[in-house]
Amino acid sequence: MKVAYLSDIGQARELNEDSLYLNEDLGLFMIADGMGGHNAGEVASKLAVTLVAALIEERLDSAADLVELVRSSIARANEVILQKSLHRAGWSEMGTTLVLALLTQDRMIVAHVGDSRAYTVVHGDIRQLTQDHTFVAEWLKEGRITKEEARTHHQRHGLTEALGITDEAETEIGIWPREKNACLLLCSDGLTDMLTDEEILAVIHSSREPAEACTRLIEDANERGGADNITVILVCPE
Repeated sequence: MKVAYLSDIGQARELNEDSLYLNEDLGLFMIADGMGGHNAGEVASKLAVTLVAALIEERLDSAADLVELVRSSIARANEVILQKSLHRAGWSEMGTTLVLALLTQDRMIVAHVGDSRAYTVVHGDIRQLTQDHTFVAEWLKEGRITKEEARTHHQRHGLTEALGITDEAETEIGIWPREKNACLLLCSDGLTDMLTDEEILAVIHSSREPAEACTRLIEDANERGGADNITVILVCPE
């Protein structure tokens, strides 16, 4: 694999509340986008990736069911974040999104809570593997609004699921085949709010290396306004 990653504060925020994690040897990659006052969002996102990574790393070799391992690890992170938010005033109501990919020889286990996304890019095509856990995404699915309206809707950041907010976070998990020439992209919504899927595809398709693609994606998002923190992980075949 060729792996590249980059995180940027953007043009409008005072703090980068995104966190990322990657372990190429295990094929484990994560991005979390925190929310909350003061530094609470940063705390929540860091807790999410740290806790989930530790649990998966500890149990991966002995796990009989990788999907259940991912699900239970995320559930435990949710419990810890919620408890910490209840017992420290400065962390009250903190929460975070999470998107995770665990790669094996022939498949990708992709899990997410919230609106951080996973995509595959192959043969000049981009495919979103996750569906945002937002009110706007639900309205789009129901046909109440169009894709164009969804991109600029004033409630597009209203999450229906996040870690650390309720006792049980609904983690959505999909299993996808690892296509021979496909790249995997994980990103926070600071990228997808600024660039369309087609624009993201064009950058990746025209870049010589994953590192170049990551740099260009963040530069382009910032040129469009950089309204939020921007974090990307790109995993491509050698």
